[in-house]
Order: sequence, then structure tokens, then C-alpha cells
Amino acid sequence: MVKKSQKENVKPNKWLYIILFTLPLLCCLLITNQLDNDIWYLLSEGRYIFENGIYNIDPLSMHNGLHVVVQNWLSATSFWVIFDLFGQMGLVTLILICNFFICLLLYKICVLISDKNYILSLVIMFATDITLLSHYIVSRPQILSFIVLLSLIYVLELYIKSDNAKYLIWIPILSLIEVNMHASLWWMLFLFMLPYVIDSFKSELLRTQGYRKKPLFLAIGIALLVGLINPYGYKAITFIFTSYGDSYMHKFIGELLPFSFNKLLCKQMFSIMLAVGLIYTFFREGKIKIRYICLFCGTLLLGFMSVKGFSHFILVSIFPLAYFFKDLFPRDFSDVFGNLNKVFNILGIAIGVLCIAGSITLFIFKFQSNLMENPAEKPMQLISETFDADKVTVYSSFNDGGYVEFQGFKPYIDPRAELYLKKNNKKADIFKEYYELQHNQLVKSDFVKKYDFDVMLIGVTDKLYNEMYGYDNYIILYDNSEIGYRVFAKKDLFTEEQINKITESYNNATNKKIISEN
Repeated sequence: MVKKSQKENVKPNKWLYIILFTLPLLCCLLITNQLDNDIWYLLSEGRYIFENGIYNIDPLSMHNGLHVVVQNWLSATSFWVIFDLFGQMGLVTLILICNFFICLLLYKICVLISDKNYILSLVIMFATDITLLSHYIVSRPQILSFIVLLSLIYVLELYIKSDNAKYLIWIPILSLIEVNMHASLWWMLFLFMLPYVIDSFKSELLRTQGYRKKPLFLAIGIALLVGLINPYGYKAITFIFTSYGDSYMHKFIGELLPFSFNKLLCKQMFSIMLAVGLIYTFFREGKIKIRYICLFCGTLLLGFMSVKGFSHFILVSIFPLAYFFKDLFPRDFSDVFGNLNKVFNILGIAIGVLCIAGSITLFIFKFQSNLMENPAEKPMQLISETFDADKVTVYSSFNDGGYVEFQGFKPYIDPRAELYLKKNNKKADIFKEYYELQHNQLVKSDFVKKYDFDVMLIGVTDKLYNEMYGYDNYIILYDNSEIGYRVFAKKDLFTEEQINKITESYNNATNKKIISEN
């Protein structure tokens, strides 16, 4: 009998596939206790586009005439259609499906660059996805972008491996999908392709690989032109240049803050960076690929610039380990475990069944839980029952604005920070004004007088939370310290009789609370 060669491709037991593809789904269901807060404005955008078509002037906020580019119009519309048909579990299912494709693409890439070391590929796929799941697999357009970006890497690696230009046809298609699904990350396609362009030039000094450039450059050129095929034309592909880099956004929005060891996420990312960096350094002689080094350094720079950038670092810095370890990691564990293979098969079946059963059980449990709970739900319910959405303006904080829009009202601001920059909306620096309000750089009475809000939904973290009692023209409708919200409304929206009833009801509720506390 001929002895198996060390390089022979040995596929792992099917139960290992099941375990390592099911565990991320199980973890995803465990982690997804609530849908991301951005889902509210995304659903509002999608609902409006689905019912009225693409718009250029914002219809969701209380401000008139704000120019807008809905750079994620296709993903927002998709989220709304799924939610409208299947509710919150439709959104959870979408997250699970996207995560499955992320796993599949990571696995395919690893198999390709590891010369079909299937077990190693499964391990690296699992490690990468679990790291992504901990922070970045959420109900936002970025999960769709992850699929597009990994598809791009897979296409490029297929082209290099096979020297077959047919795979490059997918590059313009991916460009078309991304510019309509999530235009703010469209340029990331070309940043990811840049290391492959560099590696296409043969150089002994730089140790680049060298491969056919003409079809690659042609595909990239077409992809650039295809980027203009969207409802907003050049405005969509230039969106990122007018929307990021604003100093007030980088001071206020957590995910845009720069790297800092004060954040747990940054500490975790630093550990990964250090471990992967040491491996890259160890394998610098002979086995290094310049494209992997460029991907590592480029995405690491993005992570240091803002915490959000670490998602791309995880996406493309770990899979190259499949290339480095392809000849060091066992392709078949039969030599290691020998006669214990049957035992491991039984264990694999048991663990696989448990993973599948756990995933199904958790999925059913999610149907019975409200993943779309919002702390402002009760006060917004009162506002919805009391006022006509078309007749009142609402003050709300940055984080609450999306939920206010979802309920059909028009807020002062919402999490679409880039919309409220003057260079985008062509009218006013509303985000700067809000930042100054929250950092005591504005006279609050002047701010309230300027906008003359009909209704004010104020959370406990808002600088106006303890300020509104001194305004004679406002009456308090709701005050709940447990959830941390107060609602004020202008007195001239009510009759004198209604004001007396509201005041009496509020005083009775306050007295009852004081008595119960004592």
C-alpha cells in the first residue's frame, strides 16, 4: 500500500464542518440581545424610499431643505422590506445568513491560499468570525459590505492562483453592488485592491510576486466607471470625503474615536495585532507575500484612526495565516490520534447535534423576545397618542432621533451625523450646534427659543434634562427617572382645561411615588 504523502489533501470529518459553521451562528444568536440602534433610521429611510422613491431633500428630520445623499439606499430598503414582511426575526435571520456567507468566504479564501489544508482553513475561519461577531456583526449595512469585500479578495486570489481573467468579471459587479448598498465603503474596494496591484509588479527588491496586470487594471478601470451607476451619481462615490474627518463627529461618536488603551476593544485589537504581527515577522524570509503585509498595515492604520476601522483589520489580517501555516498545520489527525478517530467521530456527532439543537432553540427563543426594545418606547407611545406627527416638531437627542423618525415624527437630529454637516446639507451646521449644546458651549434658553419645539423628548444624559422646568411656556407630560426620560410640550398646544388635568395627573403621580419611596 502506498503511504499517503504529507501534501495529500485530506478533508476533515463532516461533523467538524458542521461544528465550526454552526458555532458562529450559535454565538451570533447569543450575542444578538438587541438590534443595533441605527436600525431605526435605516428602517425609516427604507420605508420612505419603498413608498415614495429616491429623494434628494431629507424628508425625515424637522429641518426644511436639507440636501441628502442616501448612500445606503439599497440596504435600507432591503432592511425595511424584510422587516415589513417578517418583523424583527426577519432582521435576525438576515444577520445569520450574512454571517454564514462571511464564514463561507473566509473558508474558501483560506482553502485557496493554504493549498487545500481544510482543517487549518476551518480553524482560521472560525477564529476570524468569532472575533468579528464580538463587535461588528450587527444590523447595519457593514455586514453586507463585509461579504462584498471578502468576495473581492476571493476573486483576486482565484485570479492569481489560476491566471484566468474570467474571475475578474466579478470586480465591476461587486463595485455596482457596493456603491448602491453602502457607498461610504465603496472606496474600500479599491484600497483592498491596491496591495494586489502592487504585488502584480515583479520586483526582487520588494519580493513581489508578479502576475498579469493588463486584465487586472482593465477590471479596476471598469469598476471605477461602474461606481457612477447609482441614483446619486458622483455624489455617492464622493460621499465619504464630505462626511468623515469632521472634528466634532470624531469627538462625539464613539466608533469614530481614535485608538486608546482606555477602551476594552482597543486592548483586544492590540493583542490580535501583536500576535499576527509577530507571525508575519517570523515568516518574513521566503514565505511573505507583499499583498498580505500591505493589507495588514493599511487596515491597522484605519484601526488606529478610528475604532470602527478595526473591523476591516480583522477581516483581512487573519486569513493570510492560512498561507503561513499551510505546511506546519496537520492536514490529517489520524497520525496524531490513531485509533481514537472513532471516539472523535462520536464526540463530533454529539457536539454537532448539540450545536444544531442549541441554534434552533435559541432562534425559537428570539421569536418570543423583543429585540427591538427602545428605552424611549413608553414616552414615544405617549407622544404618538397625544399629537399628530404631521403637526409637531420634536426635539430629541442624537441617539433617540432614529426611533422618533420610525414612529413617524420629525426630530431635530438623528444618528445620520453626516446629514447634519453644512458641507453636505448645504444649509446649516446642525451637528456642530448639537455638539456645542451638549458641551455647554451654547446658551440653552437661546437654543430652545430659536427652534420653538412643540415637543421635547429628553433623556437623562442630555444637557437639557434638568433645564426645562424653568420654561413657563412648556408643561411636563412624562417623567420617569427609572428609564431616564422626560417629555415636555408647549402649553399652547392644549386648552386650559387640558393643562389643569395634565398638571393634576402629574402631581398625583409624583406624590404617589414619594409616598411609595418613603
